[in-house]
Amino acid sequence: MRLLLVTNMYPTPDDPVFGVFVAGQVRALRSLGQKVTVVPNTVSATGAAANLSKYARLYSATRAASRKGEFDAVVGHFLYPTAWLARMAAMRIGCPYAVVAHGTDVVSASGSGRLARLSREAAAEADLVVAVSDDLASRVRRELAIPERVPVRAVHMGVDLAAFHPPEEDARPALGWGTDERVALFVGNLTHAKGVDVLVEAFAKTAAEGACDRLVLVGDGPERSAISSLAGDLDVADRVDLVGVLPREDVAARMGAADVLTLPSRREGLGLVVLESLACGTPAVASRVGGIPEVLPVPACGRLVEPDDVGSLAAGMLDVLSEGKERYRDACVDEAARHGAPRMAEEFLGALREVVPASRRSEGE
Repeated sequence: MRLLLVTNMYPTPDDPVFGVFVAGQVRALRSLGQKVTVVPNTVSATGAAANLSKYARLYSATRAASRKGEFDAVVGHFLYPTAWLARMAAMRIGCPYAVVAHGTDVVSASGSGRLARLSREAAAEADLVVAVSDDLASRVRRELAIPERVPVRAVHMGVDLAAFHPPEEDARPALGWGTDERVALFVGNLTHAKGVDVLVEAFAKTAAEGACDRLVLVGDGPERSAISSLAGDLDVADRVDLVGVLPREDVAARMGAADVLTLPSRREGLGLVVLESLACGTPAVASRVGGIPEVLPVPACGRLVEPDDVGSLAAGMLDVLSEGKERYRDACVDEAARHGAPRMAEEFLGALREVVPASRRSEGE
């Protein structure tokens, strides 16, 4: 199919991880022979002034793209604010449109502002709503009052198995990690929703029991300073490495070298980093929230723990670390293989084909 894809996040050379999962889906769709034209927002800055500027540019670019090409369908990634842009483009082209919900955008679209209202209206009038997990699909239907006539499908983004796979050699010396160190890893934004404060407290417990030696935090965000202070207060600052945002290949290297990935989220759309870790052969300990239970089979690939519960998280980490990474490796790799990006792209296309008339598809394929 000929797809016009509008997205609120997309990577650039200066910010290669911004919306990298959307870029992964685009690559997978193109590998399946689909013609995808991307209209991206590549500005990660937030705030009223930044939002006004970047959304105005995204609006203009979407209008221009809808005039220039012939498309079979429009896809809008993120309900807020992209759903109304997808609707506008589809009306100009005269084709169906689908919108993809990722998690925090559902919260934003539930707000009281004009963009939130436009996003809700566009989602309610879409030909298809896709959510990245079954849990989120239920939330979208309920919280945004999507009418029953609009199909809501759960299809997640899929893991890039070419980038995330078991390491061919030990990366620990290059990372400065000791061979015998037991290392817990976190990858994500340092925000309250991700529960990194709970993780630091749980790590301090496991360190005190001699079960874990190092906690590596990959990512950045508004909680960074508070996390650093908390580590100092708990006397584990010298064992907590805040390494900032890293390129995907460096994230994969750390996932392959770590003993366990931790994702202590208070809320989560899917938790794609769990699948990326499993693909690297590393088990995960993650909160039982959102779509995480859908992609983390337990006990074969790790543990599910209660959110916002230091004791539960520490116990899960202790369980996995005491059994050793090799106990989980094969099951983790096998599970991740079931969620590869091309397979998920096929599912996404299957959902699209249900709402795009065959006459349009035959012209575009």
